[in-house]
Amino acid sequence: MSELPLRDSVRSLANICEPHLTRPAYKRLIRWLTDEAYAPYIADIHRLIESENWVELQDSFRAVLPFGTGGRRGPRGVGPNRINARTIAESACGLARWAMRNRKARGLGPDTATIVIAYDTRIMSEELARVCAEVIAAQGCRALLFAEWRPTPQLSFAVRHHRADAGIVISASHNPPSDNGFKAYGPDGGQLAPPHDAQVMRAVKALSGKPIASIPFEQALDAGLVQYLGDSDDRAYRETVLAQGLCPDRNVRVVYTPLHGTGLRSIVPVLTEAGFHQLALVESQATPDGSFSQVTNNKPNPEELPALDRAGAQARETDAHIAIGTDPDADRLGCIAVDTRAVRTGGAKRWQALTGNQIGALLCHHVLSSRRDSDRLRPDALVLTTAVTSRMIAKIAASFGVAAIEELLVGFKYVARVIESLADPDRMVFACEESHGYLSGPYTRDKDAAPAALLLAEAAARANARGGDLWQLLDDLYRQYGYHCEVMFSEELNPVGGKARIRRMTSGLRNHPPSRIANLKVSQITDRLNNTVLDPQTGQRSPFAPIADPATGEPLAALVAPRDDLLIFDLA
Repeated sequence: MSELPLRDSVRSLANICEPHLTRPAYKRLIRWLTDEAYAPYIADIHRLIESENWVELQDSFRAVLPFGTGGRRGPRGVGPNRINARTIAESACGLARWAMRNRKARGLGPDTATIVIAYDTRIMSEELARVCAEVIAAQGCRALLFAEWRPTPQLSFAVRHHRADAGIVISASHNPPSDNGFKAYGPDGGQLAPPHDAQVMRAVKALSGKPIASIPFEQALDAGLVQYLGDSDDRAYRETVLAQGLCPDRNVRVVYTPLHGTGLRSIVPVLTEAGFHQLALVESQATPDGSFSQVTNNKPNPEELPALDRAGAQARETDAHIAIGTDPDADRLGCIAVDTRAVRTGGAKRWQALTGNQIGALLCHHVLSSRRDSDRLRPDALVLTTAVTSRMIAKIAASFGVAAIEELLVGFKYVARVIESLADPDRMVFACEESHGYLSGPYTRDKDAAPAALLLAEAAARANARGGDLWQLLDDLYRQYGYHCEVMFSEELNPVGGKARIRRMTSGLRNHPPSRIANLKVSQITDRLNNTVLDPQTGQRSPFAPIADPATGEPLAALVAPRDDLLIFDLA
């Protein structure tokens, strides 16, 4: 079944499929049935047709998998809108060609580009990472490959550590086990942001239907075109993360779950080497398992409470102070913390989950107060957050005399762009996003759960030493900065027509902006697609002010151009 079907067979299959598919999906399906480049997938396509799985066929061929906030990610399967060896090979080839062009544009000459590759514990991740290495080698580039699964932030660190031209992580972060993905990084160690992501995507689309050269893995390894990274890379990363520690308090009981992911290679050694000796693992979730079999609903997302239910239960059973969990590529961190506030009035202890914003507030305060107390808080320090993150972070920063940039677009790639644009990147002392992403220094250019775990454990230990806990500390922050409560509502849309529905919704809000929401007056609407600010009461529209460096007042060039389909409503 792997050879190309005969013309009559294709015509017959086309007649069967055409009534069930949209025209774009139908045309892509026929191409995958007839072009030599897609021959390995013929049998899989036949099976879908024979089983009349029109929903899967429509979704698999309706589009070309795009570059989103976290690169290209989606379900594994056959077709251009799925993660498979072909779409990953196209991605790797497109990135390699971009890296070589970008290297020349940076004035680094015609020498071969170097690309670092990492992968997580998901199904097919190692196999797809090898596909990347084989394709990159055939493009005349050098591939540096982690020999085993590693956290995404370590890839970002390695790109910078080896002064590489690009990086790849095979991961779908916290998505369901059916998914995988391709995250692309630039020479600064940050995820590709506009316009570079679009440039890579154009190179990917140009490969449609064309053969993609590759060198067999062992042959590329023998030729030195693929090289394994070793223990020294792990040590360099861990030592850098350990240097983010800020206070000596260590008397705290910590439960940790990697949710079957790569955090075993970062969180565990970092906390152990930092001196947190009361660390207990959730053993049932401490093995690499791409199906996430021991995680509730098989959803390894530490933003959602069910993913941390076993860690929370173990914390209650062992009277631990905090239970933390990380997603499969160990860049996001969730936390359940003991709450002893009711004990004062005769009540019982509780263990409650902290939101991403609450963790961000606790970490921000811990970082700034610890730096101030040890005379390590520089006057031009910066805190970075995105437009959807709690305003409390900026208030905390201001109380320490630290400037905050809080208008960044969603995604840590924009945090990376700010850091890269600074004359002295060490000014950035803390960055966070409401989706449980945190960073405490410029050593890497992506969110990293390892220093977040280290600093949160420090904060819990310090609170414990003072007779309190993280919830009591959070109450203290609310008393000082005002109570902040952020609630997120999400709706999962059908892939078919979902994006069009979102566009209709945002277009309707732009064309007919509300003057009141929930009986509260809308004081202004910030439109990050058109970069305008609207006063709905007067109808006056003004340009969105370029984001500037608070120390100099100069616009940050890296942030002038980016736009996103984001509307922010301020209520009075």
